[in-house]
Amino acid sequence: MVTRWTTLVFSLAFTCAVAQAQSIQGGIRGLVSDSGGGVVANVKVSITDQGTNLSRSTLTNATGDYVFNGVIPASYTVVAESPGFKKSERKDITVETQAFITVDIKLEVGNVTESVMVTEEVSVIETANASAGQMIDRQKLIDLPNLGRNPFMMSKIAQNVVQVGNPRFNRMQDQSGSSAISLAGGPVRGNNYLLDGIPITDSVNRAVIIPTLEAVQEVKIQANTYDAEMGRTGGGMFNTYLKIGTNSLHGSGFGYMRQTAWLSNNFFNTRAGIKNPDQPFRNYGASIGGPVWIPKVYNGKDKTFFWISGEAYRGTSSTSSEFQLPTPTEISGDFSRSFLNGTSGAVQTIYDPLTANPATSIRTAFPGNIIPGNRIDAVSKNMLKFWPTANNVPVVGNTNLGANNFLGQGKAAST
Repeated sequence: MVTRWTTLVFSLAFTCAVAQAQSIQGGIRGLVSDSGGGVVANVKVSITDQGTNLSRSTLTNATGDYVFNGVIPASYTVVAESPGFKKSERKDITVETQAFITVDIKLEVGNVTESVMVTEEVSVIETANASAGQMIDRQKLIDLPNLGRNPFMMSKIAQNVVQVGNPRFNRMQDQSGSSAISLAGGPVRGNNYLLDGIPITDSVNRAVIIPTLEAVQEVKIQANTYDAEMGRTGGGMFNTYLKIGTNSLHGSGFGYMRQTAWLSNNFFNTRAGIKNPDQPFRNYGASIGGPVWIPKVYNGKDKTFFWISGEAYRGTSSTSSEFQLPTPTEISGDFSRSFLNGTSGAVQTIYDPLTANPATSIRTAFPGNIIPGNRIDAVSKNMLKFWPTANNVPVVGNTNLGANNFLGQGKAAST
């Protein structure tokens, strides 16, 4: 019988100018000073999301400090403006999941209509936040090989991570197999999972949702040191941030397949002369995102965005097992060579059930340990016609009673 099994992961996200869960948000802070090193107060500092054009602004305090809390992970442009100084602009400031970035700004004396573009890179060493971890960004997620397309399996590139689960079971619905991970010496399957700041960990510490890679922006592996809000774990955290739409309409699509003819047969099937069963595998998915736009009704540019992603697979896998079948002579009723151990010695005695003495409950064995043909039920004889023949080459002919002498193979659902 041909069995096929399909799993579909579908993600739909609408993003507006609203706050999200704190555990994925980061921040930007810094000091604004003049060319002589003196602090500058009451400077207007703005940050603008380069993808959505959403912006926020604040003023520096009396000591020249500014801070933006609750910043959604994205790439930002930071602008500082103050009368008597040139406008300072700094692009491509990347805020990752739960990262606080320090961006100090130096203002040059001049007209506010003039501007200075700063290209200095921001230090990757985070000193403003106690929460540390290994960031697996979008580039790593899409470029590095990932059997099963499971974002949590990418944790293997982080430090002190040991994955002990069966590599066959790390696909989008394999919660048990893909959660068999130890972080920083913690217990296997002792971790917590967050999706956009929402806990998705069940009672046995598995992720109840494994998002498709097309929906994931980044995964931060946090162990040993993280904020108190990240508790409920004996190991570490998988802090996952999903993709959101931007002002640009963009997406992706993929598909791949693995045909049976490309696979080698397993050792036991080859030994028994059994062909590799048909077991194709096909994986496919797509994503698309951008501003919400309804013709003549609503234009969500700079306001409302969406991201849709989906992934599915269809496939089967082969399975084989050894069984204990009666030999052809045993099927005919002849148990004279059904030895209990090896190929000689004691045999499994077959007693005639019609000879039981009611007083002693003692029965008489069939002569020669052979059941007469007329004592075998007709229904049983007809059923035995469909009984498979022993095919396990190393033990065919072995008369040891109960020996594994049949290798059965078939298709199993890809679950």
